[in-house]
Amino acid sequence: MRPAPTRGVDVALLPTLRFHAGTSMRLYASDLLESLDGIPGIEPALLTPPFESLPSVGWVRSRWIRYVSYPAWAKRQGADLYHIVDHGNAQLMLRVPGARTVVTCHDLYPVAVAFGRLRFPGAPARSAVLPTSVRLTLLRKAGAVVTDSKHTLEECRRYLGVPASRLHLAYQGVSATFRAAGEDEALRVLQSRVGVQPGDLVVLHVGSNEARKNLSTVVRVVARVREQVKRRVVLLKVGSRFGPAEFKIIRALDVQSSVRDVGEVSGDDLRRAYRVASVLLYPSFHEGFGRPVAEAMASGLPVVASTGGAIPEITGGAAALYDPLDVEGMAKRIVELAVSPTLREEMAQAGQEASRRFTWREHGQAVAGVYETLRSG
Repeated sequence: MRPAPTRGVDVALLPTLRFHAGTSMRLYASDLLESLDGIPGIEPALLTPPFESLPSVGWVRSRWIRYVSYPAWAKRQGADLYHIVDHGNAQLMLRVPGARTVVTCHDLYPVAVAFGRLRFPGAPARSAVLPTSVRLTLLRKAGAVVTDSKHTLEECRRYLGVPASRLHLAYQGVSATFRAAGEDEALRVLQSRVGVQPGDLVVLHVGSNEARKNLSTVVRVVARVREQVKRRVVLLKVGSRFGPAEFKIIRALDVQSSVRDVGEVSGDDLRRAYRVASVLLYPSFHEGFGRPVAEAMASGLPVVASTGGAIPEITGGAAALYDPLDVEGMAKRIVELAVSPTLREEMAQAGQEASRRFTWREHGQAVAGVYETLRSG
């Protein structure tokens, strides 16, 4: 993150604070900054709020920073344009000038739940997501809203009433490094570190442990696959670690020996994980884009996923998609991949081709076009 001036910034990128966000939002902020680099007339700066250095804060102070301190600080930056890179910071719209502000909306999962349009086992109560949903209505004040998918764009129009003239589509990109071949020795080191052996059937999941990620189905699918193949089956979990609810299911299905819960990893190790794995299993109930899905496809890793949210749009027919609760269907496809090199190669090639739509260069150019629209308007 490069240092940024606090005055005269052409475009001030306002990040999500570390104690308010997961890895994906921090990655998006840095990728967005890089995608805008070198575009004529655009001088972006990823700002560093003074609260960013705080290691952790209590609930009361966290809310004070989110709703009072951060918006007031953002207003003082005096930028030509503001870009709130995470819709979860919609409260900043209370202080920054709406007509000169862009917001990237990655998904409206809480609003879909609050409207009763999205229900699933373990979903939060509608009352629990109501405060977040109310905060997200502030997106209507933005001069422009950028979305990662057509699915999210339509949700912004339907749920929040954002006018079509202020909605803009800009798919996230996938780094070219995911398409590069892995180093054999580095892959062997990762395999050794996470307890994976050559010949294992490695089912990978990347992401958080939010209820919408449907991790109970991930575990159930792996248990079902173990019953149907002779090879050793490994569930490689990257990202947020399993919680008590998942471990309860893991113990009940007696698959403890198959689980490799490695937590957050470096960017290099994430790329290697896609190379080590046999398949990405991603049965989310709702996704606004599904970054791991796009990364897996770019890496040549077959994807077995759900029809939740934008996943069908992002995979473009290159993945095997099922109802989020169809354990048997997903397990059957993984078993088919395990015994058919031809099917695996077909899905790998289709995924790589589908992923070529997603480049950070195109994302940056699309966002720069939105900036120009606001500046000239």
